[in-house]
Amino acid sequence: MRILFLSFLISFLFVSCSTVSYQKTDQAKATKQWGVVEVKETVRNMSHSLSTYYKKDLKVGYLEWKSLQNSTSEHIDTKLITNEILNQLTKDKVPFVDTSIREEAATEMAFGKTGMVSADSRLAVGKFKSPSHRIKGEINEVVNYEAGSRIQYITVTLFLVSLETNQIVWSEQTNFLKTSRVEGYGL
Repeated sequence: MRILFLSFLISFLFVSCSTVSYQKTDQAKATKQWGVVEVKETVRNMSHSLSTYYKKDLKVGYLEWKSLQNSTSEHIDTKLITNEILNQLTKDKVPFVDTSIREEAATEMAFGKTGMVSADSRLAVGKFKSPSHRIKGEINEVVNYEAGSRIQYITVTLFLVSLETNQIVWSEQTNFLKTSRVEGYGL
């Protein structure tokens, strides 16, 4: 009896233990929720378009991100999208500034002037860069339910705005039309 119980226990532990597997992101499949496919397609389209615009038309200036707003019913990590686009654009040599750290940097510069910091590691004053353009964007959706299916049209739109003129000088949009079965629809 003890052997039978022990074998059942070991079998139960092996069956109930879950495993984790990793796939390549370029082989991801579409899911009902916002996922890898949408993130990768958005990053690829937006970063390529903006990089091309910067190198051919803009050529100078520094860019800065404003937050990407999620106006959909889904939880979408907008920071993930902006970080991936920023990473790709930086690899393409598109220059960015982060004005959110100015106060900390200014504090460090002021501390350097007290004489408590060695001259070789003191931060120089007057080298901050100002953004000439700001990137902002939105994720929007329209959802319909029809014949047991959820039809979701998602748009991701980015804008590049000149801070000097407030003119939108570039925009790009990536669209997704997702259809999924809805369990229990119409019951």
